[in-house]
Amino acid sequence: MEKILTKDEIYVRDELTKVYPQLVINMKKTCGYNSNIWADDLLALCVTFFLEKPIETQLKVIADGKLENYITFIAGMQVKSGSSKFYTTYRRFLYNTRELYVNYAYNQQRVTYEQPFDDEESPQLRCIKYHMEKLNPYEKMIIQKKVIDDFTFKDISKEYNIPYTTLTADTKKTLNKLKELCQPQ
Repeated sequence: MEKILTKDEIYVRDELTKVYPQLVINMKKTCGYNSNIWADDLLALCVTFFLEKPIETQLKVIADGKLENYITFIAGMQVKSGSSKFYTTYRRFLYNTRELYVNYAYNQQRVTYEQPFDDEESPQLRCIKYHMEKLNPYEKMIIQKKVIDDFTFKDISKEYNIPYTTLTADTKKTLNKLKELCQPQ
């Protein structure tokens, strides 16, 4: 069943039609460099939000001459917010599915490579892993939990019922042992 628009609703749509070209420009400016991706969706969403307002609010906005400003303000808030309808519907999907280019420096610390390096581990790390296998089970557990798994001394102490001071001293002693064994020559 088709809904018949009232005289006020027809008036609001006519006013939207008049400001539509400027709203398209405003959406492109609001979205910035991503305007080719988001601008049309953002405009549709903002106009929908405006039309969902009570008709009295719509008429007041138009009477005050603020229709363009009102919809552009909604657009700005939608783009800036990380929890808005626009973000959850359009932007989050784009961020979660963007393509990563091989061997491209996204910033100075991160470069993507197609194949992992054979020599990813440093010689010191290889040495530590090698000598870790030769440690007694207690020392091996300390290094595994504290250094590799990054547990706190408090958690390890509680889990294994080891006095805190003993645990910290033994960890320091074991780390010094590994450090001496793996000193670069």
